[in-house]
Amino acid sequence: MERKTRTSPASRDTDSDTAAEASPVGVTAPGPIRRAILPCGGRGTRMLPLTGGAPKELLPLAGVPILQHVLAECARSRISSVLIVVSPEKSAIVDFAGSLAGNAGMPHTIHFTAQPEPRGLADAIRCGRDFAANEPFVVALPDNLFLGADPAVAQVTAAFSQAAMNVVGMTEVLEADASRRGPTPIYPGIRRDDLFGIERVPDKGAHAATFDTRGAASAFTGVGRYVFTDEVFALIDDVARTLPADTELDDIPVMQALLAQGRLVGRVLHGRFLDVGLPQGYREAADLVRH
Repeated sequence: MERKTRTSPASRDTDSDTAAEASPVGVTAPGPIRRAILPCGGRGTRMLPLTGGAPKELLPLAGVPILQHVLAECARSRISSVLIVVSPEKSAIVDFAGSLAGNAGMPHTIHFTAQPEPRGLADAIRCGRDFAANEPFVVALPDNLFLGADPAVAQVTAAFSQAAMNVVGMTEVLEADASRRGPTPIYPGIRRDDLFGIERVPDKGAHAATFDTRGAASAFTGVGRYVFTDEVFALIDDVARTLPADTELDDIPVMQALLAQGRLVGRVLHGRFLDVGLPQGYREAADLVRH
């Protein structure tokens, strides 16, 4: 699949000169973060009972596809340009999202690039190397939605401005809600107001069905809102060189490397976290937005 770009007329001039304005690695950009990568290349096997093989990102919530909710969140967070990473089989996403660029409440430009095989989140992020153009950028997973006054993307970009380092969104999962959350690891650490000092990024381990608080009343985990500087691409390349062929290139070892360099902080996100990448979480979200 070729990269395709859908651009609103008003945004063409401002988007084309981004590389000339790029900031050095690890330095906070003088203005707001303008770019976001949305990985949509996964197969969505857990959602097959609901999707019937169609892209899970286009499942409706309150009559609006999940992906459009995330694009709106980006726009509310002053993101002007989005790259959607898709698999070659998901042309429906290109057709749908491409028509939204420049519309009211949407980013000015929406780009597309192909991830030939769903080799993991870090691999999807690496597909956006040229798009990032040496600027800090957001990664927003459409599997995760947040209901609240402040967009989750805006919260992680604010944390980047405050801490001047890579940011992963964090949420507290109660034991009672664990069965409706995906199988992410527990992040030990210390919360300081809205920032979360991560002590360790655990290995992914065995692929469980849902989140496990390990008997605790609640636990913190990373969720699908991030800010990265372009230093992340070299780390992804380093990790990739250590992996056997056809092995998943996940984000966990990349974040472990960032943490070891003192270049990663968590941001506790305000708002109701909804994991719509699981049937249980999607049904919960549908019930909430219906009432």
